[in-house]
Amino acid sequence: MNYTFLFFIAIIVLFIPIFFYRKKRNKQKMQIKKHKIKQHIYIEAISLPSKIEDMHISKVLEITKKIFHTFYILDLKHLSEKEFDKKEWHTWQISILFKLYKLKKEFFIVNKKEIFHPIILQLDKESLHSLVQTILLKYKNYVNINKTKDFLSKEVIWSNKEISILFYFLSSKDMLSQSLK
Repeated sequence: MNYTFLFFIAIIVLFIPIFFYRKKRNKQKMQIKKHKIKQHIYIEAISLPSKIEDMHISKVLEITKKIFHTFYILDLKHLSEKEFDKKEWHTWQISILFKLYKLKKEFFIVNKKEIFHPIILQLDKESLHSLVQTILLKYKNYVNINKTKDFLSKEVIWSNKEISILFYFLSSKDMLSQSLK
């Protein structure tokens, strides 16, 4: 009986390190992979529609406030992931936000935790920057800046998630200044 008990204890002692090693290895596998930016896109290299490029900063801020008011009223924080990925924003609105970015202006937002979706709030700086780069690339590849305001206002190709990322980015002074270097 004593040998059986000692044998049982010895087996347990041998398997404990193996158990913790496997658990640690599984945790490492589950970590989120950081998306590396292959080629950085600078906002200065992005062309915007001429009417937006020529817009005065006060007008850009006024329109941005209106876009944000709509964003706020829609209460995107409580959307499901499927709804959050739904395309409901048009290119003219995104172009205005990019103009604000080009002007190197922060868009101050109070109580971010009460406004932004949890997915956005959980982003680290590197992920946020990478997502902004993805949006810039999409804009560069898919938007025809020579189209009219009416056309671009009907071109609904931007998701709730994308506009959330841009507002969150523009409201993060540290991120904004870091991306301009």
